[in-house]
Formats: sequence, structure tokens, C-alpha cells
Amino acid sequence: MVNLPRALIDADQHTLKFQPARSFFILQVNAINSVFMKKYTFILLFLFAWQWQWQVSAQTAEEILFEKAIPFDNRYDLTAISDWITTERLVLMGEASHGTSEFYTKRAILSKHLVANNGFNFVAVEGDWSSFSRINEYVKHKEGGPQTIEDAMDALDRWPLWMWRNQEFKALVQWLHDFNADREPSQRAGLYGIDVYNNFSAMEDVEVWVRSIDSTLGRRAARLNSCISRHPDPGSYVRMVAQTGQDCSEDLLDVLEIVQSLEDHPDATEWGFFRAVHGAKVAINAERHFRGNLEPQPASWNYRASHFYLTAERLMEYYGEGSRGIIWAHNTHIGDARATDMANFNMHNIGQLSREALGRENVFAIGFGTYAGEVLAAREWEGEMRTMNTPEARSGTWENILGQSAYPKLYFNLRDNELASILQQRIPHRAIGVTYNPANEDGNYVPTVIPDRYDAFIFIRETRILDALDQ
Repeated sequence: MVNLPRALIDADQHTLKFQPARSFFILQVNAINSVFMKKYTFILLFLFAWQWQWQVSAQTAEEILFEKAIPFDNRYDLTAISDWITTERLVLMGEASHGTSEFYTKRAILSKHLVANNGFNFVAVEGDWSSFSRINEYVKHKEGGPQTIEDAMDALDRWPLWMWRNQEFKALVQWLHDFNADREPSQRAGLYGIDVYNNFSAMEDVEVWVRSIDSTLGRRAARLNSCISRHPDPGSYVRMVAQTGQDCSEDLLDVLEIVQSLEDHPDATEWGFFRAVHGAKVAINAERHFRGNLEPQPASWNYRASHFYLTAERLMEYYGEGSRGIIWAHNTHIGDARATDMANFNMHNIGQLSREALGRENVFAIGFGTYAGEVLAAREWEGEMRTMNTPEARSGTWENILGQSAYPKLYFNLRDNELASILQQRIPHRAIGVTYNPANEDGNYVPTVIPDRYDAFIFIRETRILDALDQ
């Protein structure tokens, strides 16, 4: 059914309403109908032509989309993506959930290739700095580090355990350890955490390191850290700040100054100093992130997102000029926020910050998606791990469109100009968090201009759960 413009309907009714004489009324109606029918016919033709053109355009767009798609069957068949990555400093690898096996295995395949063949220096993931510092020591064969993969994985002791304590990620940790075995220490690839969480462990690591250099300064660092560490959880600290108007930001900055003052100490190793400085920065930015809940939003989100990029930036500095890194985080972090409705709320992320700092040509962001399957998640924060159904992607979404393909596994080069040109409208794009309720599926989509958010996209129609170490 074609809906006429309201202005035409109103004009027609108004004319008929004010014609009292029947004969005159008939003449007027005929005259009006003649004019009206011409206008009506023109509008119908215009609307039908527009509808036909839209259908043809949509059909053409879909044809172009699937013509550009690269199907893959073998789990190792992602070589084209590696070829697209040339001189970029950072490669950002996303995921549509924190509990999907295929997102981890595909990122691991690409990461191994980039480390082994393209000279990438490190992998940094959406995990805790202190926990991953221990894993990094195993990966890089550091003296005093874990001696077995089991000891290394035991460093991951914070909820959600399944996010990193899984067989898929464990295999990557072991691969990096083995890859580094015959390499010079300066040439070994590292593995790090970019998040602000588990800040108390980071603070404790800082205290231990400072105490190993100077016991007096170590005790002072512990006293300063106690300003926040005496609170049992972040919520308790935020309530104190709200009630008193006082915070611990200056104390934590003083701890950082203590650490930095020891840079030239003969007992300060390069890694020990770098780890301690960054641990102090984790404490500072975690405090900002938690206290940001008292500020106008999105302050809390942005403090954490900024720390993600700060970590990547510091790691590139640590590895030296020309160094290159790989980041693993959720699509909501690695895909440019400006291409989503996050921009409407002044939210930024590592995807946006990386492009702004390094230039878009020096960052390669890979998004991931699925149509249906199962996922590991919890119903509430710090809740029990559950296996949940991932419902079929709802109509009109990016995943629903890709789910109609004849191929169950696809990937795209979104830097292709023709492909990018047909995908310039915002479309709902699936995002499942560490907490999830399939009953609220409609809320799990982010309006996105896909080629502005990512440089490549990997789609797997049906996905399965991670193989968690802690069942």
C-alpha cells in the first residue's frame, strides 16, 4: 500500500468540504479529480520508481557484499587478512562476546602469523596487568617467572575466569612460550594485560618491587597505597569519596613518583622498572575509573578506555622504534567509537584513540560476529558461568544479513572502496557482554557504520562456547 503525502489528503478534504451546491460540487470534484489524479499518478509513479530503485539498489548491494566476501572452511584459511596488514603499528582484534571459542581461535591464528612472519612484538589483551605480568614472564622465559603453563595460568584468578582460563587461550600462551625458546631475550614476543581491574594486586606488586630496591621507600609506598587498599572493594571507596569529598588520587601519584625515582638504581632491571611504573599507572587510572562514577558520564568508561590505549602506547615505547603490537578486546573497544552511537554520548575507545594518535593507516581493526549458537556468560556481575543460547540474529541486523549467505564462514576487506561505499548506513551490530540475558536480545546491538568501525570483519554463522578450564 502506498501512503499519500498528508498535504495532498488535507487539500482534497478541504476542497470537498466547502462546495454546498451539488452541480457546482460535481464540476469542482471532476476538475479537482483531474488535477489531483495527475498529481496522484505522478506521485505514485515516483514512489513506485523509488521503491523499485531501492529494491534494485538493495539487491545490488547484497550482490556486491557477497561477491566481495571471502569464504573459508579450514580454520587456518585466513591468509588474505594477513596480506592486508602491511605497515600498521597496531592490529586490533575484536570479539562479539567474551565466551565464544571461534573468536579466540581465529584471533590466535592471526596473532601467531603476525608474530612469526610479520615481526609483531607483543600481544596485549583485555585482562589484568598484574596477572598477565606473570604470564608474560612465563612466555618470555624470565628468571623467577612461572616454570610451567599450569603455574602461569594460575595467575588468572579473577572473575570472569572463563574469559582467559580456557583451553583456546592456554594454547596461545604455550605457543608463545615455545616460539620464544630459541630467540634472543630482546627478540622475544610478550603477552600483557591492558585493563585497570585487579588494581590491588598491581599495587601490591609495586610495593614488593620498591621494597626490593629500598625498604624505606617500600614502606612509604605501602602507606600511601593504603588510602585506597583499606577499602574492601571499589564500591566502598566510591561511597567514601561521595560522603567526604576526599579521594586518594594524590597518594597514588606519590607512589608513581617513588617508583620513577628508582629508574637509575643499579638493582632496577628494565622489565622490573617498567612493570612497576605501569602497575602504579594501573592504580591511578583504576581510581579514576571508579571515582568516575560520581562524575557526569561517560567519565568512568573513558578513563578505562584511555588506559587501554596508554598501555598499548607504553608497550610500543618499551619495545622501541618501529615496534608493532596486537590488541585483543571486545568489538565495543577495538572498533572506532565514532562509527557508532557511542559518539552521541561522547564515549571513546582504543579503536578511536589509536587511529587519532597513530593515523588510520597505521591501525588495522578486525571485527567479529556470529548469527547464532551458544556462549559462555553470567546473568549478573560476578555471577556463575552459564552456557546460554545465542538467539538467531534479529531481522535487519548486520549478522542477520550475513547469516543469509550460502557460506557459513566469511570475511571481508572493509578497506575495499566499492564495498565500503555500499555500507555507509548505520545498521544494528551484535554485542554480547560478560553478563548476558538472551531474553533481552533487542538491547544487544550497537548501531554501526561497519566500514568506518573496522578494516576487516570475520563472520561465523554458528559458534560454540569456550572450553573453560574451570567447569
